[in-house]
Amino acid sequence: MNSFFNDFRNEKIKNLTKNDTSTNRLESQLIKLNKANDTLTQIQVLNNLGELYCNRINYEKSYDSYWKALLLAEQIRDRASMAVSYNGIAILYSLYYRREEALNYYLKSLELNKKLVNKNELKASVLIKNYLPLATHYFYNDDPETMKSYIDAARNSINPTHPLMIYLKAHEGYLSLLKNEYKKAEKQLLPLVSILEKENPSYLVVLYAMLGDTYFGWNKLNKAIIYYQKSNDIGYKYRNHLNFLPDTFEKLSKVFHQQNQEAEALKSLLTSYEINQFLYSSRSPNNKYLLEIKDQFMQEKERLDKLAAEQKLEQLLYNESLWRLRYIIILISAISSIALGIVIYRYTINKHRGEKKILLQKKELETKKSEEILEIKNKELTESTLRLMAKDELLNDVKTNLKEISESPNPSNIKKLIKTITINSKENWAEFESRFTMVNEGFYSRMKEKFPQLSQYDLKVCALIKLGFSGKEMAKVMGISHESANTSRYRLRKK
Repeated sequence: MNSFFNDFRNEKIKNLTKNDTSTNRLESQLIKLNKANDTLTQIQVLNNLGELYCNRINYEKSYDSYWKALLLAEQIRDRASMAVSYNGIAILYSLYYRREEALNYYLKSLELNKKLVNKNELKASVLIKNYLPLATHYFYNDDPETMKSYIDAARNSINPTHPLMIYLKAHEGYLSLLKNEYKKAEKQLLPLVSILEKENPSYLVVLYAMLGDTYFGWNKLNKAIIYYQKSNDIGYKYRNHLNFLPDTFEKLSKVFHQQNQEAEALKSLLTSYEINQFLYSSRSPNNKYLLEIKDQFMQEKERLDKLAAEQKLEQLLYNESLWRLRYIIILISAISSIALGIVIYRYTINKHRGEKKILLQKKELETKKSEEILEIKNKELTESTLRLMAKDELLNDVKTNLKEISESPNPSNIKKLIKTITINSKENWAEFESRFTMVNEGFYSRMKEKFPQLSQYDLKVCALIKLGFSGKEMAKVMGISHESANTSRYRLRKK
């Protein structure tokens, strides 16, 4: 015992926090990753360093590592790594009995991981890494019911063959110990020793300490001394979970005191005090940095949070102005579209009205023309009927006159008959001119305007030519010979 006690004095105690092969390897890897700009792997290494330094009771470096990892993880929004960092920071706060801060970070980590599990970005088994630290938290808060709820949640998150099941069973032993069920705790904890000796011997620091507590509470003091000393030996050997050392030495002191071994009790108590001072005292250069409420990483985080908030505000203001501009553009576009729509609508309506008006006018003209044609045809029919009646009357008169002449031939009567037939031909021509003028309105006036020297006879010839009469047809209509008709046409051309 004297040799173990002396090992923890002066430099020996300080040597517990010095880097070893594991920490040196990770530090070297971190330098290479920094040069390679591999941020994601840097975060993983920093979180691993945080855990390793925590187990080596180098809480300053552990704190540095976790906060560096957290800042980088927040920059790249790696929520899984942020959850690991929060959990590590919570453990550090818990070691310094800052329970509220510790619980806050434990729950932050759990909330992040639950969201990732719900999105199927992480397996549900990862939650055991949140539930077990929370169960430990409520163990030290002497709250068995809440502790049990987190142990049950941890059991539901993994299957019986999961590698972390052994730590779940250790926490179940914790729970039995908290309930003062020492025999049950022994039954739960002892079988784990052989498994941990093979898989993770450094965790025996914790398990042996729990067995020491079990036997101390059970009043089996000799066994308690054995397991407390085993816990300390393993801690010193592996330099892991060294935060248990002050407690185990203090409990050893109490056990020795109950056995009236006052010298051993004093040595254990002094060792506990020195280690505790080295680990947690504000006077310790190893931890003064940690006990400051505001450290450089917290300040940096606050600065980044403030900067992020300012950037978010600027972005919101920019978005607001952008939306306002978009709204104005949309409004102007809408007004322009409406105005254009109105113009197009009015143009379409006016065009439709114009087309409708033209169609109506056209229809009106067609109707008028049809009415005029009908009127002309009716007039023609009337005139034709009257003409037929006049011809019939003329023929009857000629027939009567011929009968009279045949009975008593008289030259004067024959001349009179001939004159009657000639007058009738003139009337026929007058009727023709009337109809021609009606259909070809202004024909005679235009011809007279262009050719003033034309006579009435010439105008008659022009009318017949316009209607396409041949010379023979013209002769019949005008009652002249074919040769006279051709002569008339010739003279007309010359004029």
